[in-house]
Amino acid sequence: MARLTPQDKQGIRRRFERAAATYDANSPVQRALAERLAAHLESAATSILELGCGTGAFTSLLRARYPEAEIVAVDFAPAMVTRARKRVPSATFLDCDIEELTFEPGRYDLVVSNATVQWLSDPARTFEQIAASLRPDGRLTLSTFGPRTFWELDSVLAELGHERGLRLLSTQEWETLLVGAGLHRIRAATDEERFSYPDSVSFFRSVKASGANYAPNVLPRNVLLELIKRYDERFGDGSSVSATYELVIIDAARPT
Repeated sequence: MARLTPQDKQGIRRRFERAAATYDANSPVQRALAERLAAHLESAATSILELGCGTGAFTSLLRARYPEAEIVAVDFAPAMVTRARKRVPSATFLDCDIEELTFEPGRYDLVVSNATVQWLSDPARTFEQIAASLRPDGRLTLSTFGPRTFWELDSVLAELGHERGLRLLSTQEWETLLVGAGLHRIRAATDEERFSYPDSVSFFRSVKASGANYAPNVLPRNVLLELIKRYDERFGDGSSVSATYELVIIDAARPT
């Protein structure tokens, strides 16, 4: 996995910061993934760490599932944290990059993360720190997007000699990282789901408005116009276009 540079991370932070006001209205996929992730939470927990809380949508699901638990939620976009704090005032929120967070050894029963770990520049190191922060038999449960996400867009970009720039890891690659961090009893589930948009421009704008767009280079106008044309022709039916998301959920435990 090519690491994101500090400049990449700062750009991503700025995009999510700008998208705070429009995120909830343009993140149906992240909401659907949050609901799936919540359904995978099985064990009791009194101390929970959430990594990448965004505007607090998943935090609110955690609070409903664990009404008495201590919840510490982290996000690197201050505007997102402000909204999350208003949404779930009983949780503790930290405005911090996950990869700069000080993890307290053996503190948490459960560490969770929804649609965030794909932005890590050094996931191996971060997972080692997460594993150390878990109590014996504590669990890490996360969701992310697999490499089939936006395969339609990637195919058209490839024809035009361009790429998105962010390589999404497979479930096998995530499992390897978790094993390397010392976690075990790993369970992974992946599923593809197609979402519809009025046209490709609406699709691109929705992704941008959620802050989740990532491209190291701006496409020349002529390339962008050709991209729009080909996407609408190939993946539209005259009334809408589709985009595929590969939804991944992974659960692992710290050995006792």
